[in-house]
Amino acid sequence: MTLLNYVEPPNNNLVCCICHAPFTDPTTTRTCMHTFCRDCIVEAVSHSPQCPIDRLPLSVDDLSPANPIVKHLVEELLVECPQRIAGCTYTCQRQLLASHLQNACLYVTVPCPEDDCDLSIFRKNLGKHADVCIHRSTQCQGCGVSVKYGDLNDHYSECSSKMATCSLCAAEFPRSETQLHTACCPTVEVPCVHVDNGCPWNGPRCELLTIHVPMCPYEAIKGFFTIHAAKTSMFMTENVTLKKRVQALEGVVQTMQRDMQRMKNILRPWYQFETQQWNRELATQVPAGSDGNQSMIEILASRDITGRVELRSMSPSDVAPPPVHPADVDDAAAYFSIAREAGFVDAHHHTAATRRPFGNLSDGHTQVHQRSLLVPIAPLNLSTSLEGTLSGLRDSVAAISASVESMARRNDIVHTTESMRINEELGSLRYAIHGIRLQLHRLMMDRNGQLSRLPGDSAPSFPAVGITPIGPSLPSQSVHPPMMPPSFPGAPGTKL
Repeated sequence: MTLLNYVEPPNNNLVCCICHAPFTDPTTTRTCMHTFCRDCIVEAVSHSPQCPIDRLPLSVDDLSPANPIVKHLVEELLVECPQRIAGCTYTCQRQLLASHLQNACLYVTVPCPEDDCDLSIFRKNLGKHADVCIHRSTQCQGCGVSVKYGDLNDHYSECSSKMATCSLCAAEFPRSETQLHTACCPTVEVPCVHVDNGCPWNGPRCELLTIHVPMCPYEAIKGFFTIHAAKTSMFMTENVTLKKRVQALEGVVQTMQRDMQRMKNILRPWYQFETQQWNRELATQVPAGSDGNQSMIEILASRDITGRVELRSMSPSDVAPPPVHPADVDDAAAYFSIAREAGFVDAHHHTAATRRPFGNLSDGHTQVHQRSLLVPIAPLNLSTSLEGTLSGLRDSVAAISASVESMARRNDIVHTTESMRINEELGSLRYAIHGIRLQLHRLMMDRNGQLSRLPGDSAPSFPAVGITPIGPSLPSQSVHPPMMPPSFPGAPGTKL
């Protein structure tokens, strides 16, 4: 905008003191209220943070847009078109110049509208260039296809409207029907119709149906080929379905294997026992000298069918555990050590002994007697199934619960009897102490009476409690105070 030619000289109040041209995007300073072009004042402040007019401190933050009246006055100035040198004589307000250059000026260079053309020409010559541009689109007069003007000669060599001659039969036909002629040309070499079944013949089309097909050995069995192709297609479809089912079953088998492995880890003793017994039964049922694999398959099938029938006809309560071989029990019992149970019994007695607050001379005899009365605890019964073992454990727990309850009741009775006996002994001791207190009190009263008499007085002692002798008392002699009866808890007259 600084290179524009103004029709009339602009007012000095609308001229920037930095670029000496009318304002472009006028900006006013807040500190000194001077107006400059936006780009000019920003560039000046970046070099020296002072106002170019009064040298006051100034920063970019102190800049603000100028009054809209100033902007309107500047935008309404009349300017000449920048293409005046090329021949444009248009003049307008500065705010309308951009629209003129973009849409109306005939002396502005614009690119050619064709995609492949890189030329830039004046807008006034755009129509003439469109008629002579080699990249313009034109229509073929023969086939009506739109092609580039520069590719028109190449298009004529393959235009479908031109006539073509067959190189085999010398027939003439439009170039657009080349594929149709190739499909029906009698001299074109074609394979036999039974080439998919294995016929190697290859010859002119005119000899296929008249000479070769009647003599082709595959023609006589073409019905078989049709049936075979249909069955093959059916088998392929069935194989695809079976593959999908096998993949699904493999996933199920893998899941079952993981579950079985977890069950093996949980039921290891019983699992080994059942496996060994089952293998022993199979070994006894397979006859000698026969095929082992086939006999094993037959036995498994018979066991499966028999087991299903028995499960359908029997209730869960009627199912009995299978007989057990002693060797299997010994192998499975190795997982449970009897030494642990003996250690548990010794630890139990040691804990009970340490809980006693005082020792007893008869502890050694009692422990020996208790150890002699201990009943050894048998290991888990692995000769039955897991259900039988759990049932036995439940019965044992129920018996222990009943024994504990009975022992608790007996202990309550023993504790009650012992408490009554102790209360009786405490009552007798309380009565004896009370008698001793009365006798001691009487002795003290006699002693006080003897000490309170005058010297030489032969008055008898006073056995009664609370009677004092007549006469002056000796102040130098100490008199024991009467002994107060101690306070005992409970009723004073406890009967035995």
